[in-house]
Amino acid sequence: MQRYTRRYTLYFRLVIFLFLSINFCLLLFFTTNQNRNSHFSFNKTTNIANRIVLFVRTSHNCQSRLNYLLQSWISRNVLKKSNLYLITDRISTITNLTLLNSFHNVIQTHCPETHNRIDLCCKTAYEFQLFYSLNKIKSNLEWLCRFDDDQYVNLNNLYKYLSQINASKPYYIGRTSINGGLKISNSNRTYSFATYGAGVCFSHALLKQLRPHVNIKILPRNCIKRGLSDDAYIGYLIEFILNVSLTAINDRFHSHLEKLDKSFRNYSLDDLFHGITFGFSWDRYKLDWLPIIHQLINLINQNQYETANHLWLFLRNYEKEHPENLKDKYDESCISYQRLRNQSIELQMRKNKKIIQHSKKHIRRS
Repeated sequence: MQRYTRRYTLYFRLVIFLFLSINFCLLLFFTTNQNRNSHFSFNKTTNIANRIVLFVRTSHNCQSRLNYLLQSWISRNVLKKSNLYLITDRISTITNLTLLNSFHNVIQTHCPETHNRIDLCCKTAYEFQLFYSLNKIKSNLEWLCRFDDDQYVNLNNLYKYLSQINASKPYYIGRTSINGGLKISNSNRTYSFATYGAGVCFSHALLKQLRPHVNIKILPRNCIKRGLSDDAYIGYLIEFILNVSLTAINDRFHSHLEKLDKSFRNYSLDDLFHGITFGFSWDRYKLDWLPIIHQLINLINQNQYETANHLWLFLRNYEKEHPENLKDKYDESCISYQRLRNQSIELQMRKNKKIIQHSKKHIRRS
C-alpha cells in the first residue's frame, strides 16, 4: 500500500511538472512574440527620424530667431539624432557664430538676401538639390520636410504621422494656403498649394517626379516667369504638372497666416498637444511663445495635463484680454524688419513735419 502511495505521488508530481513546463513554454512563446511585435512597432516609429530630412530655412538678417528654436523643439538630442539642416543665404560678419555652431549642418545658398520671389525661389531650389545630394549618400531617405525659422514643430507628432504613410507613393503634405485654390493664368483651372509658413513634407516618390522641374537653374527662372511665390510655384508643379493632389491636414499644420481670433486664441490644450506645426507672426505672438508651448507639451508628456491646462488658459486668456500688448509691434528678431520699421518711422515723421509746416503757413495767411 505504501508503494502504491509513493508511486501515485511520483506520477502526480510528474504530471504537475509537465503541466507547469508546458504552460511556461507557452507563456514564454507568447511573451517573446509580443515583445517582437512591440519592438517592431516602436522601431517603426522611432527609426523614421533616420529616414526624414528636416530643413529649417533662415536668413542672416533673422538668425537671432534661432535662439528660440534651440530653446524649444530643436534640442541637442534632436540635433544629434536627426537629419536636420539649417539653410541660410550667407554667414556674415554680424553672424553670431556661437549660435550658428549649435547646428551641426549649416548650408549657405548665397541666394539674394531680400525676401522677394527670386530669393525665396532660389533657396527652394537649393533645398531640393541638397536632398538629392544627400540621397546619394543616404539611400534610405524617404521624406523631405521643410520649415521656416519662425515655426514650432512637434517632431513626435510628425514622426507618428509620417510613419503611417507609404513614402513610395507621391505625397504632398501641408496646410492649404488659399481656400478655393489659385487660378492658373490663361486657363479656367485652379490648383491648391501648401503654404510654406506651416511647413511642408514631400515623399520620396514625389521628389523623384519633381527632380526635372526643380533644378537650381530652372526653378527660380520659371518661378519668376509665372509670377508666383516659391510655395505657390511648387504647388503648381505638383498639382497641375504632375497631377498629384495636396494632402491637406489643416487641423494639425498651422501658419502665421491664420486669423488670430479663429486660431490661436481659441486653441485648446489638446489642439496644442496634437498639432504638428505652429506658425508665429510678430504682430500676433512673438517667438517667446515657442519655449512656452514646448514646456506645456512636456508637462502633458509627464502626465501633468491639469497643470498644463491651467497655465495655457491663463496665458491665452490674458493675451486675449489685453489686445493693447499687440499694438505697434514689429519683428525684433529680424534686422531687415527693424530697418524697414525705422525707414517707415522716418518717412512718417517727414510727412508729419510737412503737414505741420503747411498748417503754420495756412494759419499765417489767414
